[in-house]
Amino acid sequence: MIIGIDIDNTITHTTEMIMHYARIFGQERGLNTIPDPSYYYLEDALGWDKETADEFLSLYLGRIYAEMQPKEQAIEVIRGLKREHEVILITSRNRQFPQVEEVTVNWLAQNGIVYDRLILNTTSNMHFFSKLAVCLENQIEVMIEDHYELVSEISPIIPVIMFEYPYNRHLSSDNIIRVKHWNEVRQWVNQYQLQRTAARVKIRQQRTASFLK
Repeated sequence: MIIGIDIDNTITHTTEMIMHYARIFGQERGLNTIPDPSYYYLEDALGWDKETADEFLSLYLGRIYAEMQPKEQAIEVIRGLKREHEVILITSRNRQFPQVEEVTVNWLAQNGIVYDRLILNTTSNMHFFSKLAVCLENQIEVMIEDHYELVSEISPIIPVIMFEYPYNRHLSSDNIIRVKHWNEVRQWVNQYQLQRTAARVKIRQQRTASFLK
């Protein structure tokens, strides 16, 4: 099976590190530093204008990516998944930010995150790009994601394991699997693989029975 995995807020505790540095940046400038967790984007969560948010990211994004922590059991579960499946990391991190690819690759290596390929955002949108086309192009069979817009885009076509946050709790679909921990990811993938295998065996048995008639 080919599994697509987002990085930020899926493998990592990215929001926590962003807010750590946002407090430093905001306090120096007299800005609000108490986020509303029901919003995904920085300017919405903190009530900053876009120019201020862009200034913050240009100053701190490299440091945020370098210093953030992996989620509990993410390393171990992804390592286990890769033993049985192809793992492709698909991230909205944009190559146009200086050193983003280098920082990302180094962080993944330093933290022992194993994978087969890494796909970064190469569009003009610095923080977001459509992942459905990438999933289809790479024959992704399950996507692991947190971003509500991307989950909404991908889930009508491909099952999405969604790490739950306040900003995505409004989503509901039979093809969306809500999780809070990587151990839940492992359990669901294992069960899904068993179901797929059983379905293939049943089809082969039906074809054999039909041939013998």
